Amino acid sequence: MIKSIAGGFADDEPRGEIKKKQDTLIKILRARFRQVPIDVEKKIRVMMDTVALDSWCEYACTCCTMEEFVEAIR
Repeated sequence: MIKSIAGGFADDEPRGEIKKKQDTLIKILRARFRQVPIDVEKKIRVMMDTVALDSWCEYACTCCTMEEFVEAIR
């Protein structure tokens, strides 16, 4: 699992790939639910694990409500 270290990026994961996954997830949520709560966006922005981000993206495509998504990422 790749984790953030004091807001930085782990050396073995390219920053661009992580940012792209974060951006994609936020776009999916905006397309489905119009607005993304600021605390949810912050949680997405600090996640540095690409496997988790991929999983969140998949769930964002299938969950019925933003509340369901928020519960899933706790």
